[in-house]
Amino acid sequence: MTVFLHLLAEKDKAASILNSCSALRASYESPHVFSVKPDAFRKIPGAPFAYWVSDAVRNSFVAHPAFERETRFALGGLKTLSDPRFLRLWWEPQSGQTIWKPIAKGGKFARIYGDISLVVCWKHEGLDISWYGYQRRPREGFGASSRGLEAYFRPGLTWARRTQGGFSIRAMPKGCIFADKGPAAFVSDDDSDELLATLALTNSRAFGHLVSLQMAFGSYEVGVIQRTPVPEISGTERTKLENCARNFWGLRRIIKTVNETSHAFLLPAALRARLGEYAPPAIESELADIQAEIDDIAFDLYGFSDIDRAAALGSSGTADEEASD
Repeated sequence: MTVFLHLLAEKDKAASILNSCSALRASYESPHVFSVKPDAFRKIPGAPFAYWVSDAVRNSFVAHPAFERETRFALGGLKTLSDPRFLRLWWEPQSGQTIWKPIAKGGKFARIYGDISLVVCWKHEGLDISWYGYQRRPREGFGASSRGLEAYFRPGLTWARRTQGGFSIRAMPKGCIFADKGPAAFVSDDDSDELLATLALTNSRAFGHLVSLQMAFGSYEVGVIQRTPVPEISGTERTKLENCARNFWGLRRIIKTVNETSHAFLLPAALRARLGEYAPPAIESELADIQAEIDDIAFDLYGFSDIDRAAALGSSGTADEEASD
């Protein structure tokens, strides 16, 4: 067994070390002392020293299949190598210009719903971008910048690869390209119900907790998501997760109907009530209830104990979704 002392959050580290060592010698339980067999770390891809989580959490990587499987996969996307040249906000191009295609390019924290705020110049089916990339980086070969090309325009899920707001994944509608900074995930036959169930589960605190064990802060690489375990979902749990994702998406979109730069915009906040009841505090409360339901289902599917649940909830971020998109 190897003993670890977890004192990062302690202000008086000298006293904390003394107390922890005293507890260890006297065989008392201490929230700062962890004894772990070195082989246990190998259960997590990359074998990080995740000593503060339970064996049950580490065993999740063995007990459940990885996200990446025959019926589900994740990909990195397009690199323009010159965003000012090839990207625009969605309202900037003149109406009717068909060379501009929506592109998911990360963004701030946004669970389940996130507006696609950018478009990319897809002139000559992206050959302009490929040629520019080849001129800049000839060693990578022609077309190297268009990773994931085979999945462009399919419905899927997308997330911000680099953010300090925490991991959040949102629906990506059909007809979009996705970027290197906004990777995407897909399921076989573009099954909408499967996408919704996956969308809900991957936005759970349990999934986010398992992601965080594998990575450096703020860098949600494609490989990390591919390796994160996902339990089998069927029956009642699947239906509940699908409904949670649908309801959450709809409510979050209602919040954005007063945002003038959003595709969901209807009226300014002062006039929004003319189109029906608009009560953001009530909507936010309902969103919190849906998130709690998603978390409960996911914790049960993963088999997390009450202690594991508390740890996952305590480690989750509190990013402001209103500042996202």
